[in-house]
Amino acid sequence: MKRLILATLILMVIVSTFAEVSYSILNEFQAITRDIGDEYKYYFSDKLQLQIFYNNLSVGAKYNFYKPKYNRFLSAEQTGSEKDENYFDEYFMQFESDHFFLKAGTYDAVIGSGMVMHNYYDNDFEDDSRLTGGYAQAYFDKIQAQIFYGFMPSAADEEENDAIAAIDADYNLRENLKIGGGYIMQKQFEDNQRDIVTGRINYYNDLFDLNAEYAQSSDEEYADGTGIYSNATAYFDKFTLLSAYKKYKNFDTKITDLPMANHSGQQLEHGWDPGRDEEGFMGEVRFLPNHENEFVVNYAEGWNSNFKVRQSDLYCEYKHDFENLSLKTEFSALEQINTESGNNWYQELTPAMSFDFMMKDIPVMIKTEYQYKEEDNGAENISHFEPRVQTDVSIGNYSASITVENQMGESGEGDDGEFWIGGELAASIFGNTDVRVFIGKEKGGLVCRNGVCKYQAEFEGLRLDVVISY
Repeated sequence: MKRLILATLILMVIVSTFAEVSYSILNEFQAITRDIGDEYKYYFSDKLQLQIFYNNLSVGAKYNFYKPKYNRFLSAEQTGSEKDENYFDEYFMQFESDHFFLKAGTYDAVIGSGMVMHNYYDNDFEDDSRLTGGYAQAYFDKIQAQIFYGFMPSAADEEENDAIAAIDADYNLRENLKIGGGYIMQKQFEDNQRDIVTGRINYYNDLFDLNAEYAQSSDEEYADGTGIYSNATAYFDKFTLLSAYKKYKNFDTKITDLPMANHSGQQLEHGWDPGRDEEGFMGEVRFLPNHENEFVVNYAEGWNSNFKVRQSDLYCEYKHDFENLSLKTEFSALEQINTESGNNWYQELTPAMSFDFMMKDIPVMIKTEYQYKEEDNGAENISHFEPRVQTDVSIGNYSASITVENQMGESGEGDDGEFWIGGELAASIFGNTDVRVFIGKEKGGLVCRNGVCKYQAEFEGLRLDVVISY
C-alpha cells in the first residue's frame, strides 16, 4: 500500500505540470540547543508534508528527518541515547464526494466521544495511535456510517502491531434526536482479542442538549470492562448549566480517549490508571448578568468502587470587561487521595489573576498566579509555593512572551529558591511562515503563550521552530 500511494503521489506531481492540479506543502523545521549541565546538546529536525488535489482525489505523504531525534521527556541525565532517524511518518490517498469519503494509508479514527475509540497522534505527549489501513464513510440525510480496518503500534511492544477493525453508524430518528452504535475489534500481536460493543444517544432542543454513551468490552485474557459517559447542557436565560457523569471499569487501552469529567482534566490519582476503576460527576454554573461580567463555578468529584481512591476538583472564575481593560480572577483546588495502594494525599491550590489591556495600539496581557502544592505519602509531608508571572505583548505580526516562575520550598519537581525564566518570540512573516524562538528555562506542564497552549516538558536552552506553508 505504501509503495502504491507514493507512486501515485509521484505520478500526480508529474501530471500537475500538464493538468489543473493543486497542491499544498507544509515544512516544519526545528533546531534545539539543550543545556544539560556541563555541556550543550544539539538537535535538528525537518518534517515535510506534501498533498496534491485533483478533482475529488487527493494524495499525500509526510517525511520526517531527525539528527538526532529529540525526546523532550528525557531528563538531562538520560540524554545521549538518541539516534538519527528518517522515515515516512504518514502517506495516504483519499476520495471525497457528496455522500462518500474513502481513505487508504495513515489516518485518524474516532467513534462517538472517543471513549471507546480515538486513534490519533497526540502532539502533547508524542503518543501515536494512528491507524494504517483503509477507511470508508457514507453520509445521507438520516444515516451516517463508517467502517475501517488498520494496524497501530502495540502498547505492549511498539515494534509490533495490533490490528483494529470497526463498524459504526448513526441514525436520525428526528431532526434533533440521533441514536448510534458500533463494534470494535482489537487483535493484539500476542493473539489476545478485545471486543467492544457501544451505543449512544444525542438529543437537543432550545432548552438543553443531552449526550449519553455506553460500552461493554470482553477480553480473552483480562476482565470484561464497562464504560459510561454522559453530559448535558441546559440554558436558562442568563444561566448556562453543564453536567457530566463517568463510570469506567477495566476500560482503558491505547485506542481509548476517556473523558475525565473534571475541569482540570486530571486522572483520578497520579498513581491510578485511568479507566481501571472509577466513577465521578461534574457540574458547572455559568452566569452572564450582562455583557461586562461573567461568573463560572465548576465542581467535580471522582472515586473508585471502594472509595479508597478519591478526587475533588473545584474551579471558580470571575471576569469583568472595563472600557479599556479586561480583568479575570481564577481559583482552582485539586485534591487526590489514594489509600488503596499506599497512603497518598495530594493537594493543589491555585489563585490567579490576569489583565488584558491596550497600551496605545499594543495588546498586553499580564497573568499572575500563586500556586501551593502539598503531598503526604505516609512517611513524609512536603509542601511548596510556586509564584508565577507572565507577560505577553503583540505588535502587528510579532508577539513576545516572558515568564518568571519561582519555587519556595522543597519538592521532587525542583529545589527551594529555584527560578525558571524563559521568553518566546513569535512572528508571522512573508505571508506563509511562522517562526517561534524560545530561550531560557521552563518547568513544564501546560504552557499558554503567544496564543498557543501546549504541554511542555522541563527544558533549558534554545528552541527554534519554523513552519512554512505553500
